[in-house]
Amino acid sequence: MKLDNFDTNLSILELPSVLMQLFKRANRPLLPGATQPLRLFVRYLRRKPGRGLAVIYTVDEVQSVGNRTPSRKASGNDPHRSVSLTLDEKALDGAHIRFSATQADQAPLEVQPSGVLCASELGLSVQAFPADSHLSALAASCDTAPNSPLFQALEKAAQLQLGQPTWQLVSAMAVAVRYKPSSRCVIRYQLSLKNSKTSAQRTVTIFGKVYAEPEQACTVQALMEQLYHEQFQAGLAVPLLPRPLGMVDALGLAFNEAVQPDDGQESSLRTGTQALQPQLKRGRGGEITRVMLPGEELRLTARALARLHNSTFSIDERSPRTGAKEAKRVRERATLIAGSNPAQAGEILHLAQQLSARLETLQPGAYRPAHGGFKASQLLFHGHQVFVVDFDGFCLADPALDVGYFLAYLRPGGLWYRRPGMREWFSEAAKEFISAYRQAMLEYGVAQSAIDGILDRTPFYEAALLYKIATRRVNRLNSPRPGELSAILSEVARCLSNEVKGS
Repeated sequence: MKLDNFDTNLSILELPSVLMQLFKRANRPLLPGATQPLRLFVRYLRRKPGRGLAVIYTVDEVQSVGNRTPSRKASGNDPHRSVSLTLDEKALDGAHIRFSATQADQAPLEVQPSGVLCASELGLSVQAFPADSHLSALAASCDTAPNSPLFQALEKAAQLQLGQPTWQLVSAMAVAVRYKPSSRCVIRYQLSLKNSKTSAQRTVTIFGKVYAEPEQACTVQALMEQLYHEQFQAGLAVPLLPRPLGMVDALGLAFNEAVQPDDGQESSLRTGTQALQPQLKRGRGGEITRVMLPGEELRLTARALARLHNSTFSIDERSPRTGAKEAKRVRERATLIAGSNPAQAGEILHLAQQLSARLETLQPGAYRPAHGGFKASQLLFHGHQVFVVDFDGFCLADPALDVGYFLAYLRPGGLWYRRPGMREWFSEAAKEFISAYRQAMLEYGVAQSAIDGILDRTPFYEAALLYKIATRRVNRLNSPRPGELSAILSEVARCLSNEVKGS
């Protein structure tokens, strides 16, 4: 079938009707038990070169209110109302879809045993959670029936967390909290247990993460276990990461202890994105009178990062994440951004050329264990402690990579729109973080000259991650926003000027 007639081809806005028609052809209910007409609402959309298009929709019933447009019922992020659609690279030409609605309706449709509906001729597949053609273990990772392999594995994980083999699992509930089709899914397991000796009862929360490739799950979990035990054996009362609780090798499913308040007060547990939001005090007429920093949180984060950078357990030293690798990513991202913003392409590519040249010359004194994706969304604050999560990118790297990563993402969104107070807040927050990081590294015995070198290299990694931030609008197929992009490029230029943010 020829897939290149752009005069009649689909737009992304028409994909929901194609998805619903495929379910109809397969005689599969889109939302079992629904009594009202259904609509699809986009919850997630990504288009990445070489990796196709992925869209997650929330399926919801709609109901008419008088003569008004049908309204959406509240459904939250219930994963069992999630339906995902993926298009292979062959089905796309940039942001264009190569086939028409008629071709989609006529293409042979295969209903796979997993429940995935696949039109291979078009490079199109649709699936209702937890079916996933590439994340094949997802359904089994959500099956908490008492006779399932998962149920037994959860009981062992809970026994390890509670420190006693007498705890028996009575019931379990799985709730997907972060799902990326064809890639991975984070699942919260809420467990009810009973002690076989004392008849005491407990409720426990454990997080699981299932990967498309079981080998990746094993590698990441092994590194986390090493890091956790190193922290524990060093006499640290609270390791910087949640405790790993084993895994189900066959599923590529890893378990970790949930960070949860002992007193049950969820308000004392905050994500990094919540804790590191800018706050401004305003006077009469809305005038900003004071920039309020999350000082304790910034200092906790800096000390945790220094602790990670001074870890002593070995990582494969043959493939460190070098500045040259980041330079390659900068060039790729710049090409992608320039293609979607031709009016600004010259500046985008010029700055990328300057940046990549600087990154390629960086020579750290030593590569150290690094998180590889250190930003606010990977932090959990509980009381006066911080925990670092999501070690998928754990690697050997220049410590400046993590510092730059954090600072790039610390910038508030309001900075891209030049909102009052955002520049002052970020500048003060960056200084606070860098000062605390410098002090923590000194306490670990790192030489002042080595710390200076890390912080001198930081702005270049920071700028590299700003290019990553700029790709988000392209990957989501959003319309260009020249003002927002100009603000990001201005930040890249600031980093290239190597302005010192703290001492």
